[in-house]
Amino acid sequence: MKKILYILGLCIVGGLFITSCKPEEGGIPSFIEVTAFKVEDNPGNSVSRYEGCFTSDINTVEITVQGNGVNELIGVFELPCRVPVLLTGQYDVVLKPAIKLNGISGTRSSYPFYTDAVVKNVNFVPDSIVTLDTQVVHYANYTRFVWEEYCEHWVVNPFLPVGDTTVHIVRGNDTVCSDDGCAAIYMSPSQDSLVFTRKDSCIVNVNDALILEMDYWTNVPLEVGMHAKNSSGSTESTYYAITLHPNEGWQKIYIQLGRLWGNTFNYYNTFKLVFRVTNPDNIEAKTYMDNFKLTAYRE
Repeated sequence: MKKILYILGLCIVGGLFITSCKPEEGGIPSFIEVTAFKVEDNPGNSVSRYEGCFTSDINTVEITVQGNGVNELIGVFELPCRVPVLLTGQYDVVLKPAIKLNGISGTRSSYPFYTDAVVKNVNFVPDSIVTLDTQVVHYANYTRFVWEEYCEHWVVNPFLPVGDTTVHIVRGNDTVCSDDGCAAIYMSPSQDSLVFTRKDSCIVNVNDALILEMDYWTNVPLEVGMHAKNSSGSTESTYYAITLHPNEGWQKIYIQLGRLWGNTFNYYNTFKLVFRVTNPDNIEAKTYMDNFKLTAYRE
C-alpha cells in the first residue's frame, strides 16, 4: 500500500510540474534555425584593411529572446542549429557568438570581443520555422589589438629568432591563408626544435581577458606561450600555454593567455609572445602561421 501511495504521489507531483511548464500559448513551439556567423569590418569604426583580420571560427551560439516583458535565455547550441521556442508573436532575438577557447570543445565560451547579432521583430508562429541566415558581427568598440600581424608587407621581420631559427614569409601561392602572405617555419629531420618570439614586447595594463587569435597549419607540434618577469625586479622566464597538434589545412584558434599571464606572471604588464616548434618524429617539418591578433580590453 505504501508503494502504491508513493507512486501516486510521484505522478501527482510530476503532473503538476508538467502543467506548470506549459506555456500560455498552448505548448506548440516555433523553431529558430541559426546557420552561421561572419565577422566583418565595421564601416563606422574600421579596424583593418586586411581580410585576414576577420577570419573566425564561431561554432556556437547563445540565443536569447527579448521583448513584451520577456527576457528568456533559450540556451547555448552548436551551429548550425534548430531549436524550439515556446512563444507566439513578435520578439527580438539576440544571438551571442561563441568559440572554443584553445580549440577545446569543453571550453565553449561567448567571445567578449565580438558584438552580438540582434534580429528585430522576429514573428514566432507555432509549428513553423524562422530561419536566421548568416549573421554579421564586428569587433566591439572596446577591443584593443595589442599586436596584429598579417604577414603582408615586412620591411623588418617582426619575429626574433632564438638560435638558428628563421621565420620566412611566403607569398601568393596555395599555402597562404588569406590576403597575400603568411609566416613559415621549416625544419629538417635533424632539427629537434626551433624557438622564436615576437621582436617587440607587448604592454597590457588591463588585468582581464587576453586572447591570441591566429590561423595555423602545421605537420608538427607548435607551442605558444609567454616570456616575462613575474614581478618587478625578478628574473625573466618562459612558460607555454598550449601545444597545438598537427592538422590538415588552415585552422583558426583562440588561445587563452589570461590564465597563464595571471597565475604565472602575476599580470606583469610587459611580456613577449613565444613560439616553439618541435620535431619529435624527425620529419621535414613545415609550420605556417598568419593573422596574429593579441586582443584585450581598451584601457
